[in-house]
Amino acid sequence: MDFNDSQIMAISHKEGPCLVVAGPGSGKTAVITHRVNELINSGIPGSEILVITFTKAAAIEMKERFNRLSGNNQVTFGTFHSLFWGILQRELGYKSKDIVMGSMRFQILVEAIRMAGLDHTDLSIVNSISNEVSTYRNKGENKATFIPETIDREDFFKVYSSFKALKQKYKVVDFDDMLSIAYELFINKPEVLNKWQNRFSYFLVDEMQDMNNLQFDLMKMLSERTKNIFCVGDDDQSIYGFRGANPKIMSDFVSNYLDCKRIILNYNYRNPSNVVKDALCLIDKNDTRFKKDIISISEEGVIVAKQLTDEVREADYIYETIKSSIAGGIPLDEIAVLYRNHIDAKYLINRLMSEGIPIYLKEATTNFYSHFVIEDIEAYFQISIGNSTRARLLRIINRPNRFIHRASLEKASKVEDILYFYKDNYSAYQRVLALNSDILLISRMSPYAAINYIRNVMGYDNFLKEEAVKNGASFEEYFDVINFLLEIIKDCKNIKQAIDKLNVLRYKVDYENKNKQVDKAGKVGLYTLHSSKGLEFDTVFIMGVNEGVIPTNRADTDEAIEGERRLFYVGITRTKRALYLTYTNKKNREKSRFLSEMSID
Repeated sequence: MDFNDSQIMAISHKEGPCLVVAGPGSGKTAVITHRVNELINSGIPGSEILVITFTKAAAIEMKERFNRLSGNNQVTFGTFHSLFWGILQRELGYKSKDIVMGSMRFQILVEAIRMAGLDHTDLSIVNSISNEVSTYRNKGENKATFIPETIDREDFFKVYSSFKALKQKYKVVDFDDMLSIAYELFINKPEVLNKWQNRFSYFLVDEMQDMNNLQFDLMKMLSERTKNIFCVGDDDQSIYGFRGANPKIMSDFVSNYLDCKRIILNYNYRNPSNVVKDALCLIDKNDTRFKKDIISISEEGVIVAKQLTDEVREADYIYETIKSSIAGGIPLDEIAVLYRNHIDAKYLINRLMSEGIPIYLKEATTNFYSHFVIEDIEAYFQISIGNSTRARLLRIINRPNRFIHRASLEKASKVEDILYFYKDNYSAYQRVLALNSDILLISRMSPYAAINYIRNVMGYDNFLKEEAVKNGASFEEYFDVINFLLEIIKDCKNIKQAIDKLNVLRYKVDYENKNKQVDKAGKVGLYTLHSSKGLEFDTVFIMGVNEGVIPTNRADTDEAIEGERRLFYVGITRTKRALYLTYTNKKNREKSRFLSEMSID
């Protein structure tokens, strides 16, 4: 394998701190594995070398690539959590059963939120608090400077204190605890730190830009004896701020190690030359970054920016272009569609599944066919064709509010049962009778007409407006779901056909979610911008390139906009040949400022 001068400089670096700034497609993994091999060839025992990356999958891939290069199997490849959890097991006697994850951790957090006197029933709020608890931990628990976004500062620290106390009560730890307990262990027991400092002599850290403050402090402590710390990363690709990642850590590295060698891997072996040029125009608008002159060795590729009237036309355009790409010989697994949030891709996913295009979901997506709005309408549909159950009646009886008491449904499975319950209550009886008449009417309508009747005559739209206010949500989001539903069932001739179609589509998304780790060969990849990091494809689509989406309308500071710009930069540098950027002008939406910054018309 031939290396350029900067790669050779990085591979041959031996002693002392070194920062390698590696742009997209610059061969950083090859540099890391070959440097490890070079160290071993120079006489360093493999057992003294530690290679840290951020995910288990990345660590396994790195180890496999190294094994193909070298016969030495003593080098330690791992993640931050695997390394420090191993240290806690050896030094403090922790066992696997002590780790609390997933639903168990969630339940403890819900208990902590309830103890703090806050609403613990809203899952979106609980999830947001969960993320902020992790961010606070990973930024080093600086109470003086931490400002939560989801709840008041005082309430946040009540929740945090209760959460910490409950974990101690149940004698469990979560993933965030692994690092903070290890840090406290090293501070309080210098002899333990000294032991682990002597365990390794050479430290290599991949994806340095994803490190948080606590991880950086731990690596500084471990490598203090030799200072042979070799970090590779790209501050322009720091996109995990919501997890506590600090894009300034790379500049902090230079401040901490004044004698560090700095190497820039500035040859791009992945992206077409025009993509590299436009990407640099974009990212150069960020102030907080190392300046880089990236050189592409590839020819120009395809860059298309396309305005569509709405999300349906956007999905149609992407589908047709994918179909043309496949006809042109591009393998399905060399095609990827990126988006800001899973919900942004609902029309496209529906179109691809309807057309029989196999898809691969990198991570579980919310099944939007199970959105409460769609399930409400489906319940009306099921009841109208005679598939009435107590659960379905409970779902729709007060959507919109008919002031029907739950007690009336205790033994009810049909509307007639509720009528019987209210036989001596004239006003309630009339309300239920009106519902029964409405259900009879919609049973004779097309699905499209039935939905509009439920919305406009039965008052479901007004219910959604009230629900949005109550939940602090956007009623436009709820209306978008109904419009999406109308688009799905517009060709269905009767209500049973619409129900069957919804169930098939819901099952397909559930199936893809369940099998998301299955081989992605022969499938078009669907990824959030965040989950696309580290991947590359022949043809890349980024959809929803509108102001308010990319960048999100929540980015209301210069720092936040820089984070959004980095995220978009990651997205556009996934392509090896063709890049399609789509946006809509629905409701006079503006195209993203990032397109202008790329000088794309």
